[in-house]
Amino acid sequence: MYLLSQFGGRASITSMLNEAERLNHITRSLLQLAQTGFDGKKQHWEIIRTDELLFAVKQMTDKLSPGNHVSIDYSLFPEEEEKMNIKGNFQLLELAITNIVTNAIKYSSNQPVSLALAATDTRNIVIVKDLGIGIPEQDLPYIFSPFFRASNTSRFEGYGIGLPLTNTIIRMHKGEIIVESRMNEGTEIRVVLPSAQ
Repeated sequence: MYLLSQFGGRASITSMLNEAERLNHITRSLLQLAQTGFDGKKQHWEIIRTDELLFAVKQMTDKLSPGNHVSIDYSLFPEEEEKMNIKGNFQLLELAITNIVTNAIKYSSNQPVSLALAATDTRNIVIVKDLGIGIPEQDLPYIFSPFFRASNTSRFEGYGIGLPLTNTIIRMHKGEIIVESRMNEGTEIRVVLPSAQ
């Protein structure tokens, strides 16, 4: 009995530490956005390699959600390296995409999550696929509204601010987020960003 309660206590502490790390992640997003004035004019912008961005997202995800089953799918990576150049703020984009990936882990109860990258001459597309609970069709129009939580998420902890922050960051980069989801089958989120000209 003592061992079970001791294990339960350790699991609770681990869960609290992970949740604190996620809150810290969201707080850093808010601080970064506050520094930009939400218009991107005060932030450092540079040429970013999207493959390096994905590797950083995977590293951050491993820190936020140890034991995750996120894998990078290289099958769509472009052969020409110059196609993977975008212009933006690395830290903001890392925070935004990491938020999508950690949501995928959470709402799929840590089932496999795929992180992929495709590129054309004009666009870079980051694709996050999960096998989770999905988003009800009637909730899809509201997922980027602050504090909104989908009707099927009551058993998961959350604050309803991660996706609105992510959407703001992507829009600052003149990009868009496309969401396709099926209940109890999973969700695919595509982050489309303009290539560096």
